[in-house]
Amino acid sequence: MRFSQLVFSVTLAAATVSAGVVVDRRAAFTLQNGKDAQALNKKFQTLTPTSACTSGEVACVHGQLAQCVNGKFALTSCASTLQCVALPLVNKPGTSVTCDTKQDAEARIANTGATGGLVRKSDLEERNVEAGNQKVDNNSTSTEQKKHKKHKHKSHANSTSTSKHTKHKSHTNSTSTSNHKSHINKASASNQTAPAACKAKGKREDVTRFDSDEKLWRRAAQKDLSQVAKSWHDLCEQSGVTLDPKNNPCVVLGGHNGIQALLARADACAQQVNADAMIDFAKQPGVKNSQALIANAIAYRKHPRNALNQHGVTPSTLFCEQAPRNPELQGIVNAQLPGVDPGLFGSPTAGIVAFGAPGTCPFGQKADVATCTCS
Repeated sequence: MRFSQLVFSVTLAAATVSAGVVVDRRAAFTLQNGKDAQALNKKFQTLTPTSACTSGEVACVHGQLAQCVNGKFALTSCASTLQCVALPLVNKPGTSVTCDTKQDAEARIANTGATGGLVRKSDLEERNVEAGNQKVDNNSTSTEQKKHKKHKHKSHANSTSTSKHTKHKSHTNSTSTSNHKSHINKASASNQTAPAACKAKGKREDVTRFDSDEKLWRRAAQKDLSQVAKSWHDLCEQSGVTLDPKNNPCVVLGGHNGIQALLARADACAQQVNADAMIDFAKQPGVKNSQALIANAIAYRKHPRNALNQHGVTPSTLFCEQAPRNPELQGIVNAQLPGVDPGLFGSPTAGIVAFGAPGTCPFGQKADVATCTCS
């Protein structure tokens, strides 16, 4: 098996985790998956590029994806905002190694019921912490009892007055803080309103559902991202040109950048930039299957991106507001997934805006808010 195929298989497996569908309830193996992911992340902290490894082993080394080839780790960098982490599988026992944000990785592990973030403390460490906390609590109680005995000669009236004053002040501050925090959270979820014409269109109801008490993001389902990456990879391998093993376009443009650009957190133009790079490669001298590669790049550009439901809103994904470099991509834009809101657009990184704002229509088109259409 060639090195590019090895790296592709790692990237493809990682991408499948990012693009997969989250299930709606915890299974019997879920907690163990979370703990296993934490144990792997702790192990990865000790690895270096020269660490001994077994061929085919997949790991994280210094925040990069790593696969053992001939007894040595070959590293593949994640996107600039991501890092390599071990994550718990959702639908079956096990873990996966992928590129993700630290925040999302911690949330996925926390959703399994595992505590401690990316790296769980050992059982001994946890018992020591617990024992230390208990000791502090006991000392605090003892100190408070001594203080109480020392000062019990103070006036009961003064004590009662102070207690009432403190309680009232504490209640006021607590209520104020709670109301303020609640107001912020609600505002972030509801400060944008879809135009009436967009609301009238409704939305299709095939987004992934969750139990109301789960704290997971809901995502519109996409099960074909691995096939999208593989289709480019296979055609690229048949191009007939010499490929750079350190920056193999079959891996980078398909399984790595190609998949990352289709995720919900990606920049609105990342997909188009990658499609342009695909066509640039297809037009190189010596490429035997240029037309097939260009057709694949166009199909890739049309593919919808992931959409995440946050605070009850699953927005449409923003359109790129720049012209493509290659004429083959002019007028070609990403489709929208079923189930997204036609009147609200955005992403976890860009926020949510109402239809009519920049990016809610493809490049070169204008929004008609009265009809919720672009022309």
